Formats: sequence, C-alpha cells, structure tokens
Amino acid sequence: MKKLLLLICISWLSVHAFDSQRAGFSVTVNGEINPYKLFSTFIMPGAEIVISSTEAITVKSSEVTVNATAFNTRWKLSAPITPGVYVANVTNKSGNVITVNVLVLTPLSQMSGEYLNKYRIGSYPSQPLRGNQIYNPPKGLFEVTQKNLHLKLTPHFTLSQFLCKQAGDFPKYVMVRERLLLKLEFILERVNEKGYEVETFGFISGYRTPFYNKSIGNVQYSRHVYGGAADIFIDQNKDGRMDDLNKDGTVDEKDVRIFYNIVESEYSKDRYSYFVGGLGFYRKNSRHSGFIHVDVRGSKARW
Repeated sequence: MKKLLLLICISWLSVHAFDSQRAGFSVTVNGEINPYKLFSTFIMPGAEIVISSTEAITVKSSEVTVNATAFNTRWKLSAPITPGVYVANVTNKSGNVITVNVLVLTPLSQMSGEYLNKYRIGSYPSQPLRGNQIYNPPKGLFEVTQKNLHLKLTPHFTLSQFLCKQAGDFPKYVMVRERLLLKLEFILERVNEKGYEVETFGFISGYRTPFYNKSIGNVQYSRHVYGGAADIFIDQNKDGRMDDLNKDGTVDEKDVRIFYNIVESEYSKDRYSYFVGGLGFYRKNSRHSGFIHVDVRGSKARW
C-alpha cells in the first residue's frame, strides 16, 4: 500500500510539476537574452536580426534569410519585407533547439489619419517623455488576425493575452516588448517556486492603443501604449478572477499583496537587474478582483 501511495504521489507530481521550458542554453536576439525554448522578436520589414550565443550555434530557416552556413557564435538574419510570422530555429552542438518567431511589423507610416487598415490606433506623443528614448513611438505594430490570434510568443504566453480590449473587427494591431515577455516568464517561474501552480497569468491589460488608453482616462505616456507593461493576476482555476492565495476563503487585497511581494522580493537580487521597472498594486473593486502591474521601463517605480 505504501509503495502504491508513493507511486501515485510521484505520478501526480510529474503531471502537475511546472515546466519552465528552458532550453539548456541561451541566445541573445537583438540584445535580449533568451533562455527559453520559444521566443519572439518584433521587427520592421527588411530589418537586421542578430542572434548570438556564448557557445557555437547554427541558425536555420526556410522563411528568413540567414547570412551564415555553419556553427558560429554570431549570426545575422534579414527580416522579410512582407508583414507576418516567420520562424527560425537555433541549435547548439548538444542538439538543443530554440525556436525564434520573427514577427514582422506593419509600418505606422501606412496609417490614414488615426487608423491603420480601419483599426483605430490614435496618436502617439510627438516627443518622448523627458527625452527618454523608451518613449519613442513605435515604427510599426504587429497585425493580429483570427488565424494568428493564439500564437505562442514564449512557452507560457500567447499573442491574444496582450491584445488591446478595444472593440473592432480584425485585423487588429499590437506591440509587445521582448523584455516584457522575458520578465513575465521569470515571474511565472518565481510564482511556481512559491507553490502556486499556474501555467500562465490572467491579464487585465497588455498593449493599449493610444486611442483606447485615452478613452479610459489613462496618462498618455503609459507603458501599455508602448507594449512594455502588463496588468496580471494569478488564476490557477481559470475563472477570470484573482485566486484565494492565502486560503482564507476570501479574494481580497491580501491575495494581491502576496503576488506583489513575490515580485518585489526579487528587486535586490542580481538576477532581477535585467527586469527593473514599474510594479503597481491594485485592490479589488467592482470591475476586477485585484491585480499587479509590471513593466520594463528600466528604472524603479512603485505604487
């Protein structure tokens, strides 16, 4: 009987254990260090993509022009001219593979007034906030269709999670900062380490168009309009609400605080220096059950 119970426990753990989907090596894609089996980069048509590693790698793609032919530590690729999703595979000498989605953007130079292909974007501020280059308006946005809506960007996050809640038909448009994707994967690992088994986060808000952001009364330089912020909550049971993390029978600010503190506890650690940014705490109200805001602005901000 004891052996049977042990086998059941081992089987349960193997089924429910969180898999971070780390690849066994890391690659740097246009300056962003990715350790996961799946990564996505957002790039303008025809732009250069540099993929490098501390070890020899090979990069292959039937869709993206690759400017090397053998194992090397640094590769250059040329993004296609046509907007869409393209794939490149990076392999190290041990046979481990990282898949890189190359998401080619639609240039905002194609906008007609405030619209891009009949989807209202609005207007970005003409000058970056206090001269900070992270507030430069994007040169393009990625076109979202019903076909690519559920595309996985990293192992645990999909394109649909970041889509603006703005009403309208497809195609729609989105921007996601690559470092935000990496930060969300990092936080997800930490949450699971604390014993909260969850495969992804619930999203209140990801990308917002400047038009939508203004319509809900938010500040014009919100990191959301630059694709660098996410409002998230822990939703293990997938009911669309923050979970009762402290098991006291009530979903309230105490549960949000647990989530907030998991992220805040990483701030002083070297491994978190790459992800420094904003962290906001939002209590439950009539519209939502509470959440935290995270972003990758590059400087500490708290509220």
